Amino acid sequence: MNAQIPQASTSTPLQQSEFLLVGCRHGSESALEHRQRLAFPSFQKSYWRKGLVTFRIPSHIVSKPEWCHFGVPDDVLEQLVFARIGIRSLGQITGQTEDERIAATHQLLGSVKVNAVHVWKRDPRLQIDTDSIQHKITALDSFQEELITSKQNLILNCVVDSVDRWWIGWHVGNTQTGQWSGGYYPGEMPAHAISRAWLKLDEAIARFGIQFHSGERVCELGAAPGGACQRLVEGQLRVVGVDPATMHPQIAEHEQFTHWKKRARDVRIRDFGDFDWILTDMNIAPASTMASLERILSARSHKPRGIIATLKLSNLSHAEELDQWCSSCVAWGYHPRVQQLSTGGQEICLVAQKKSDSRN
Repeated sequence: MNAQIPQASTSTPLQQSEFLLVGCRHGSESALEHRQRLAFPSFQKSYWRKGLVTFRIPSHIVSKPEWCHFGVPDDVLEQLVFARIGIRSLGQITGQTEDERIAATHQLLGSVKVNAVHVWKRDPRLQIDTDSIQHKITALDSFQEELITSKQNLILNCVVDSVDRWWIGWHVGNTQTGQWSGGYYPGEMPAHAISRAWLKLDEAIARFGIQFHSGERVCELGAAPGGACQRLVEGQLRVVGVDPATMHPQIAEHEQFTHWKKRARDVRIRDFGDFDWILTDMNIAPASTMASLERILSARSHKPRGIIATLKLSNLSHAEELDQWCSSCVAWGYHPRVQQLSTGGQEICLVAQKKSDSRN
């Protein structure tokens, strides 16, 4: 990591913060808390509203170099799985007018200097003009645009909680995802996209740093109507879609696409032998998706280079089985990573690459 902020010995207000604010999808709060209890039992849950969960971090953890220098270590968010973004809280701002809240923000920041400002809403449905807030905070003395070209990349976050309350915090944007305001994927679905699966896969590729090789063969289980397949062929990949349903003509007629009009369980195991990647986005229980993958992967000597699996969580208690799903991937010879995407629904994306091929 190249980001640089003041050393721990300076005991800056940034580093003194013992509260971690985590943004997540509405409805995933309990699943996120479950992951916290497993991975970070010393964290204490504090403020909790839909889309925003706050934990108090013990002082002996906050004082560690990785917390002092990087705000929130990358592995913390990865282990929480349902965390879209994590920031260190500097405090709560209230006021009857926007200008009052801007003034209070200025007072709170004091001498703190930042590179960039992210303004995002706890609830995307809030009818609030974040552009106005962004412009006014950026105009404060605490914002120093010239620092953007330096190694430091300190990002101020203004989380709009309600019409009269903000949370102010910070994180170090030392990764691509760290540049995404609120942890929301900034990519947009093109007008020609067949379905939202195009955008979900596009985010997965960016969030996990997936690198496909031109000409690789990819098989998607549960492919209809073809949004993800469309995104793949646009990346110069050869794609087979497995689904008994009809594919959209836009992908069905593509020269790099083949449709196996059948259920995944009806495809012979040997027919999966030449694929470099297996994708699955079937509207079935996670256990059934994992069983389909196990059927393909557990007994083969030649295995695909990677897996991208969407696991539907119709019941969030399924999230308790997450470690078991990851263990299965390890047993098959893969290094798994799991994240809830900002463009998806009540589901998680599991990406697993061969241990010899994994770049993470």
